[in-house]
Amino acid sequence: LIGQTLPLKFLEVNQEENKLVVSNRRAVVEAQMADLSRGDVIDGLVKALKPYGAFVEVGGMSGLLHISQISMDRIVDLEKVLQPGQKIKCMIIDHDKVNGRIALSTKTLEPEPGDMIRDPERVYDMADETARIYLEKQEAERKKREESAQNIVLGLGDALDDLGSSDKSSDNLDSLLS
Repeated sequence: LIGQTLPLKFLEVNQEENKLVVSNRRAVVEAQMADLSRGDVIDGLVKALKPYGAFVEVGGMSGLLHISQISMDRIVDLEKVLQPGQKIKCMIIDHDKVNGRIALSTKTLEPEPGDMIRDPERVYDMADETARIYLEKQEAERKKREESAQNIVLGLGDALDDLGSSDKSSDNLDSLLS
């Protein structure tokens, strides 16, 4: 390591005690996390199985593929679906850049519910197309919620305007709030 340049993240700086704590791992994870976004479909390697899911290595980091995110169908025996050393495709559904944690899903990539159990290769082959459709649906739902919220706010504004023009504003306000 002598003569090499390493990326480092400062964890603690204490001038009074002449103490400096740095982390190469944190710096590397932070740099890798900057390239990842929710909805990205990535290749991974199953590293370990636990009763609650699988740890998958993605880009040198470990992400959790929770058992509830593997398939829309219930997983009875995880070892019948995934094995350590198996290459998979998964979608990033959440990531915590501060702590370097990644939540993964193969369920969102299933063309049909249960495909991860019956035919995982079909899921991996169609992953990019299925992810595109899934993300389009998510965006449409987001826009619909946003539009509904905007209509509520505009409706309240109109109702408050009507209150201001009425002599019985307290009665109208009570009826609005009940």
